Amino acid sequence: MFRKLLLAMIKEEWRMHTKTAKNQTFAYFPLLIGIGTFVFSLFIPYLLSILTTEQLFRYVHFIFVFFGVSVGAFGLFGKEIMNRRFGQISLLAYSSRALPVSEQKVFLAFFVKDIIYYLFLWIIPIFSGFLLASPFIGFSIGTSFIACGSLILSFLLGLSLVFFLSTVYAHSSILLLLLLVGSGVIVAVSTLVYSITLEFFLFPYSLYYSFSWIVLALLLAIITVSSLISVVFVNVEYSSKKKHYRNLLTPWSQRFGFSHYAFYMAKDFIDLKRSEGGLGKVIFSFLLPVFFTYLFLSVFIELIPGIESVMIFAIFLGIVSATIYNMLTEFDSFNPYLFLPVKVSTILRSKINSFLIINIFSVVVLAIAALTMDQIYYFIPALLLFISIAVFMLSVTVYLTGLHPAFLMYDSKVFIPYAGILCPVLFVATLGAIIYPLSMLASPLLLPFAWILFKKSFTKWDQWTPVSI
Repeated sequence: MFRKLLLAMIKEEWRMHTKTAKNQTFAYFPLLIGIGTFVFSLFIPYLLSILTTEQLFRYVHFIFVFFGVSVGAFGLFGKEIMNRRFGQISLLAYSSRALPVSEQKVFLAFFVKDIIYYLFLWIIPIFSGFLLASPFIGFSIGTSFIACGSLILSFLLGLSLVFFLSTVYAHSSILLLLLLVGSGVIVAVSTLVYSITLEFFLFPYSLYYSFSWIVLALLLAIITVSSLISVVFVNVEYSSKKKHYRNLLTPWSQRFGFSHYAFYMAKDFIDLKRSEGGLGKVIFSFLLPVFFTYLFLSVFIELIPGIESVMIFAIFLGIVSATIYNMLTEFDSFNPYLFLPVKVSTILRSKINSFLIINIFSVVVLAIAALTMDQIYYFIPALLLFISIAVFMLSVTVYLTGLHPAFLMYDSKVFIPYAGILCPVLFVATLGAIIYPLSMLASPLLLPFAWILFKKSFTKWDQWTPVSI
């Protein structure tokens, strides 16, 4: 039964991502990731001119832990996912209610399916590209295989720990907060008082440089036990809890009275407010990668003196901020508007307005970063750079994916032009920010191109036939 359920969920995941694209274009996505990794790997020798091999692999291990955290974070707001996403898209996740299948078995199948899905879609293509490039960059195949194995363990560690936290959250948000605070205190005390580095807690990285059966057993035990606890104590029974809301459309639309799209923007913010985690969900998923980037830059910039870190931070902040559009469209569909005199471009404009309002928070984050980095004198060029990158990336996303960025981005025909447009722009911006930061005062030159793409997007998507997702 479990094997059949797992296979059915894998097929279901495939259907979700091929509904808006042909099977072939979605299947080519891993190939593109592999080719991109191969090309990037060829530049590793240049990175090793400013970093040691140990530093480079340490950063990569942290990246894979974070990747596992981001994948496993589906459960941090699991109530909303189960009630909204699965209720509309996936009947299998609710099969335990109508069929003689336990919730534990259903959730375990979902967990395993996600591991398999991301392994084949992202991780294996990344490793394949790196392994193919290994002979050209001076890495032996054996060493590269060992590195890939430790990186898989880093991914599983991040995934299983957040999966465990999601189950804790489903039972008690207070307990989750206590666990996070307690873990933070332990790490802080270990680092500040006992001079224990963060690498001590990164077991896969330790295994790569100093193999130990005890450490391996401990790591596997953490991954296995946290996953089993999550499955055994999974909580997806939310139907007994009823929520009642007063009408918020009128007061919220009055707040956005300055816009022609006040009612649609009000709907966006009410949806966020009434979903599990509310607007805090957006802020949390936004702050986590930004925080890791801040820590990374704090260490990395010390190795390259003379670089204004706030400028690099502004670029990454613009990249991360652009993903807020994905959140605004994640659970929205144009189909409910089909019987109303509403154009797709109207909804797109409202999402863009909501995006700009939420990103006021990003400006605050950038100001705090400039202050703490002691680079407030570069705040204006950093601010202009951030706005230009975020808006330009948004325009490209809207033009290529419309209201469905989470699905269409896996279409090779979409991903290739997306990367082809943005990579050169980000490369030039990064180079300019490093060589002459004040040159980024000219970064608003991107905005007219963004405006042209927005105009083309409205025309393009008004001619689009909606697809049920």
